[in-house]
Amino acid sequence: MSRGRSAATRKGGGPPAGGAATPGGAAPLEGGAATPGGAGCPEGGAAVPGGEGFPEEGPARPERSRSSAPPPASAASRRERPPRPPWDFGYAPVPTAACDDDGGPLDVVVAARRAVAPDAVIAALSARWSGVEVERIVERAPIFWLRVRSPDRGRRAEVAAALAAAGLPVRYVASAQRTSAAVAPRFDAAPADPARPGEGWAPRGASDEDEPVTPGRWFLRAEEGGIAVDRRRCGTGAGMRLGVIDDDGQAADELGLDREVLVLVEQPPRSQAHGALMVAWAVGVRRPGGFRGVAPDASPRLYLIPKPGGCVLALPVAIVQAVSDGADVVVCAAYIEGSTTPMLDDALEFAARLGRGGRGCPVVFPTGREASSPPDSLHASFSLGFGEPASDPRVFCVGPAARGEGWFLWRDRRRRSRPFANRGPAVRWLAPGDDLTCPLPPASGVEPAAERLCHAESSGASALAAGALLLVLAQNPALRVPELDALVRRTLDPVPPEAPASAEPVADRWDLLPEARDRDGHNAKHGYGRMDAGRACLAAGDPIALSLVLLGEDDAARAWHDARAARPLARGLYSRRLARWAVRALLADPGLCHGVCALARHARLTAGDPRRQRAHGAGVVLRHLSLLVRGLAVSRPAPARSPRVREELAALLDWLERAASDADAVGAVEARFGELAAAVFVGAAERSAPESAARARSAAPPVE
Repeated sequence: MSRGRSAATRKGGGPPAGGAATPGGAAPLEGGAATPGGAGCPEGGAAVPGGEGFPEEGPARPERSRSSAPPPASAASRRERPPRPPWDFGYAPVPTAACDDDGGPLDVVVAARRAVAPDAVIAALSARWSGVEVERIVERAPIFWLRVRSPDRGRRAEVAAALAAAGLPVRYVASAQRTSAAVAPRFDAAPADPARPGEGWAPRGASDEDEPVTPGRWFLRAEEGGIAVDRRRCGTGAGMRLGVIDDDGQAADELGLDREVLVLVEQPPRSQAHGALMVAWAVGVRRPGGFRGVAPDASPRLYLIPKPGGCVLALPVAIVQAVSDGADVVVCAAYIEGSTTPMLDDALEFAARLGRGGRGCPVVFPTGREASSPPDSLHASFSLGFGEPASDPRVFCVGPAARGEGWFLWRDRRRRSRPFANRGPAVRWLAPGDDLTCPLPPASGVEPAAERLCHAESSGASALAAGALLLVLAQNPALRVPELDALVRRTLDPVPPEAPASAEPVADRWDLLPEARDRDGHNAKHGYGRMDAGRACLAAGDPIALSLVLLGEDDAARAWHDARAARPLARGLYSRRLARWAVRALLADPGLCHGVCALARHARLTAGDPRRQRAHGAGVVLRHLSLLVRGLAVSRPAPARSPRVREELAALLDWLERAASDADAVGAVEARFGELAAAVFVGAAERSAPESAARARSAAPPVE
């Protein structure tokens, strides 16, 4: 998605102006795109590293000593330089921070520790500044923001001192116009009420509508680099609420929004459909036969903020508003570079600590696309600034993945590959960002095509990621944000750090750096890997399915999910409440998780083989089950156990102890375990071939 204010700083990015080719023949959306390479690049792109006459980025070359002998002729065109570390790339973001406005006419945000009357602030400041105006911005414990303006000049420290002298409980004073890396003083969240959905934001029930299989809907499939949405096992996100923050809402009437909320704007902006596309890809279009997104039964609200450049207040206010309203996930793909402030720090802390009833509300930002050339290089850096909102550690920063494999690259007019996203240490995950089905109907009077494609880029990737998180949370609403993070990360598809062969020819190989992963699997382009909603949803709601997914036995995990739904023997083992809590316990306790995975590995090795089962001796499976349930009951890292979970664990332990004292009961437990192991592993192997064939058929375009 092309977003931005100028050719030098763009959100999302897009093909260069001047008739550049678009990947897959898709029509670019409104808005120009950044020219790759930035200032100083020759026409057609950045220089190839090492090319004669083009300086490379890197440390300055030492001057040759006057007394040294001249180098041999063979070395005249190439000089020695230290090898580039495998994690390095041209890490130089576009500067977005404006100069500080401290000392100018007052336009500040006063953050108080409790509610303060605007008249009290005016009374405290009027002796020093004339024409003081105070506007209440947010009053929701523990956040109390007032905007203070005056035509007279003054410094923020002076404002804070005047308020403190009047006995007002000021936490900090910050600019309402300019970015700042200052961290807000901590607030006390303990007395504040956790955010819960109000009666006004009604959830949606589950629906069962046909979802046509088309080439442009590849992003929903397991093949071609999609996020593997399996409706039978992932569901539709029913009961979840999505808050989308954007600065434009054309075509919003197509979405079936729960509500459109204006944040510091008087009229909804209607010039582009960017916000509508974000809602539609994440959730869908609510009309008969309309497009169904990743989580089609989630309930969306669109929070519209001003265009960039007005003030830095709108984004944090919108986040606090969406979280307070009860959003389960918040996504913002508008241009937000240069909007880091103490207020944003407050808003993200509010989401993390008080969102979703205190479990935390995940906030998703895209990597964006900011092309620049550092002063000592002709190569475009495509770097996510470490001070930008998307680099905040409380944010899920999402980059775009290509259709097929790897990072999303586009083809220029000479059919050379160029990047479509920033790189950086904070990139968390990839989600599909290649050409996707355009979910909105064409303008009136335009003949509808069979299927239109449009660029998703990092904006669309963040919307798809938000939809995937809604599906996961619908499977286990008790997940806290750190647990959600751990679950998604452990179910990712790894992405090879090197560019695929299909990317050739590449315009500038520096664009593809770094070409290695760190030991923890992170790469500045790909983060930790590509999201897989199918795996994450399987793992979110059941501890056995989680262990099978961690083993790489996805077919077995699906078979276990189906057995829990259809077989009384599997369904009666434990309640859904205990299953959801046990998933959280395994994510928190590595030793306990290892024990469950060991049991799953044993089941895999003995499934359908009575001789192997007998070789380990009678009662060993019952012993392991008893130890694992005991571990769940006493694990210290595990989350708090509700009274019902404690009762069910105690009942399970009592039953296992009684069974251990009866030889017939021991044999019955072993036999049932073998039956379920065969159903999961042997049955899964028998079903995997037909399901794989069905998935392959669904990936192919329909026959005309």
